[in-house]
Amino acid sequence: MSDTTNRISRIVLILLAALIFVVGCSNQVNNNEQQKITGQNLKKLVEDALWGSSNANNQLSGLANANMPSPDKFNYIIIDSATAQSGTKLFSVLLENPNPLYNILAVYDEHLNLLLLDNSLNGNLVSKWETLSGRLYLVASENFVSKDILELSRLSLYTLIDNKIYPVFRSFTKLVKAGKIYLQSIENISDTRIVTRIASNISFKLNNTKDNFDYNSSDHKYISNKSSFDKFILNEIKTADWPIEKPELKSETGDKTVHEEKTETQQPNETVAVNTKGFKISLNSDWNKPISIAVTEHLISKLEGIRYINQKIGAQFTVIKLPDGSNASQFVSYKFGKPTKGEYRVRSTDLIESGNNYLQFYEHSCSNKTYLLLLETPKHSYEKNKSNFENIITSFFVEC
Repeated sequence: MSDTTNRISRIVLILLAALIFVVGCSNQVNNNEQQKITGQNLKKLVEDALWGSSNANNQLSGLANANMPSPDKFNYIIIDSATAQSGTKLFSVLLENPNPLYNILAVYDEHLNLLLLDNSLNGNLVSKWETLSGRLYLVASENFVSKDILELSRLSLYTLIDNKIYPVFRSFTKLVKAGKIYLQSIENISDTRIVTRIASNISFKLNNTKDNFDYNSSDHKYISNKSSFDKFILNEIKTADWPIEKPELKSETGDKTVHEEKTETQQPNETVAVNTKGFKISLNSDWNKPISIAVTEHLISKLEGIRYINQKIGAQFTVIKLPDGSNASQFVSYKFGKPTKGEYRVRSTDLIESGNNYLQFYEHSCSNKTYLLLLETPKHSYEKNKSNFENIITSFFVEC
C-alpha cells in the first residue's frame, strides 16, 4: 500500500512541476506581449507626458521638456506605424504646435526605445511611412512662410540603420513668390544616390537641371556637392529687402548669432563655449542653439532673455540681462542668499519646487552689469544630471 502511495505522490509532483513550468512560460510570453506598445497606448503616454507626468515622460525617454505646453495647445498629435524589413514595428510621433519651437517628430520601436527625436521642423507638418526602391523611409514635409510672402516647402527622409533612425536627406522642394513657382522633386532614389530635378513655371537658370545627392556612409546622409536649389532658396530669403510685419523666430542676440552650428566633426558630447555679447557659458551639443525670447514665467515683470533647451532631459537654462542699476530682487519674488565678496558678486536662491519641475536662480553682478541665470528642469532629471548642471552653472560668467 505504501509503494502505491509513493508512486502516486511522485506522479502528482511531476505533474505539478510540469504545470508550474507551463504556467511560467505562459506568463513570460504574456509579459513580453504586454511590453509591446500600441499606437493608442503611445498616444496616451505622449499626452500624459505633456500634461506633466514624469512617469510617462521617463517611459518616452524625455520627449517633453519643462517648457512644453499641454496637449490641448497643439494643433495635432499623430501616431503612425510601419513594419521594418527586420520585422520590428516602428511608431512615428508627430506633434505640431502653433509655435514651431515645440514641433517634434519622434520614432519609437514596439518596446518604447527612442530611435529618433527631431525638433527642427517648421510650420505645417505632414509625415508618413513609405517604401521607396525597396527601403522603408519616414517622409516628413514642412510648409511655412518666410519674410511674410515666401511660401516654402521642405522634405526630410529618415530611415532605419543599425537599430537607429537617421535623417538621411533634407532639402527644399518648393518656393512660391508672387506667382512664380520653383520646384525640386526626387526623380530617382537608391542606396547610393538620390537624383532630383529642378523646374519652374518661368524662365529660370536652373530650369530642368538635375542635382545628385550621393550617400555618405560615415555621416549617414545623402550629400550634394552643388545643393543648387537650397542655395537658390537661401539666397532668396537672405536678399529679401521688403518690410517684415510678422514676427520670426530669432536665434541671435545683440547684432550677431550667438551659437555656432554643430560642425560635422563635433562629437555628440563635446563641450562648446558659447560666446555672447556680455556673458559666456559652456554647453555640450545636447543643448539646442539659443533662442531670443520674452521671459514672463517666474518673473514679476517681462524681460528679454536667451534660452538654451536640452530636449533629451527636458531641462533649460535662461540667461537674462537686467536693466543697468537694477538687481534680481526687483524681478524675482524668491529669496536670494548672501552674495560672494569682491567686485564680481554671485548669489542664488535655494532649489525651488514648481509643479513637476525644479527652479534655481543665480545672479551675477560686476561693475554696473547684472545677469540672471535660471535653471529649470523636471524633478526626475535633476538628480541624474546634477553634476552636469553644476558644471554649466560654474562655467557661466559675465564679461565686466
